[in-house]
Amino acid sequence: MKPSPYPGFDPMRESEAWEDRDRALVLSRLHDIPALRFFSPEEAQLLDAVVDRLIPQPDRAPDDRVVVTPFLDQMLFDDDTDGFRKDGMPWDQEVWRQALIGIDQTSNARYGRRFVELDATQQDDVLSAFQSGEAEGAVWRHLPSAAVFTKVIEQVVSVYYAHPSAWAEIGWPGPASRRGYMRTGYGQLDPWRPREIGSASSVQLVEISESVGGPSGSVGGTH
Repeated sequence: MKPSPYPGFDPMRESEAWEDRDRALVLSRLHDIPALRFFSPEEAQLLDAVVDRLIPQPDRAPDDRVVVTPFLDQMLFDDDTDGFRKDGMPWDQEVWRQALIGIDQTSNARYGRRFVELDATQQDDVLSAFQSGEAEGAVWRHLPSAAVFTKVIEQVVSVYYAHPSAWAEIGWPGPASRRGYMRTGYGQLDPWRPREIGSASSVQLVEISESVGGPSGSVGGTH
């Protein structure tokens, strides 16, 4: 695993330059973790295990990891989704319910145990089958697992990259509102944006991650 090309960068140092409402929203994401209202405790435990393989964070202490499940829960409970669905797919709330049931069905079909009871290699195998459309289980007879996986990974990633810790990894200093962008040419950076340090760009880090294996580069991820 290669380090971030922005070591030591903290986007919260730029927060005084943000609009007040933007700052308040980001601070709430840091300090006000919503209670579960959509997922059951068992569903949340399973989702935590799935997220840990989709976006692993081995370089962070447990208390410093980006929390995903509670914010997905809040999004689904509040019906704060994009409002679109593909033909033949249910609304997001039902997609998530069925996805979690289906993941455990695939896990049981392959290993005779629930997903949370598998080791990391076995979990990656289940998620790879989920991603490729080759997952076993009754759920996947009426829902295409590959399409459901796309929905799941999109929403997991969107929650992850709404967090300042994820911004720090990609050198994004937060909203430009109030200060605005001045330098808009290709490769030009405003004075308040961080510079990459070292030979590895963020694009190279993603490519390295994807070449290692696992669903969406889950094994050996950069986070």
